[in-house]
Amino acid sequence: MEQLSRDDGSQYSLTGGILPPLGVNGRNKGRVKLRSHTISPFDYNYRLWETFLIFLVLYTAWVCPFEFGFIPSPHGALAVIDNVVNGIFAIDIVLTFFVAYLDKTTYLLVDDRKLIALRYAKTWLIFDVVSIIPSEMARAILPPSLQTYGYFNMLRLWRLRRVSSMFAR
Repeated sequence: MEQLSRDDGSQYSLTGGILPPLGVNGRNKGRVKLRSHTISPFDYNYRLWETFLIFLVLYTAWVCPFEFGFIPSPHGALAVIDNVVNGIFAIDIVLTFFVAYLDKTTYLLVDDRKLIALRYAKTWLIFDVVSIIPSEMARAILPPSLQTYGYFNMLRLWRLRRVSSMFAR
């Protein structure tokens, strides 16, 4: 009686590895072909960008309450750093319009720009835009009764949702 070896290519062999998920071609090692100028949320560079943003969120979480409690108006280096951080988050808002998302019902990446924009506009866009408005501009736009720096500054804490969403993933 002939004995089967483990790597004979039969159906009982485990050396071929685990089957890839449905819809994934074995030749591209799990990468899904997206439309041009669309970023996969699983892309290594995009993950690095998100990690960098997490550090900026932690900076914001530390500085905003300090500014709210002790500084009546931002000035000097602190104001410049705050505006640079706001600018980086503004870049992220634009970048979000190019990031595909995972559909919760089909578990497929959606790379249609209109659907990406519609989803972002319905969920976080307004809050993200409000959180990047510089406090100097807010004072110029808002009526005098709402010009308290601290209240508007606390809206930047909205960025903390990034930390929870990253840990949820």
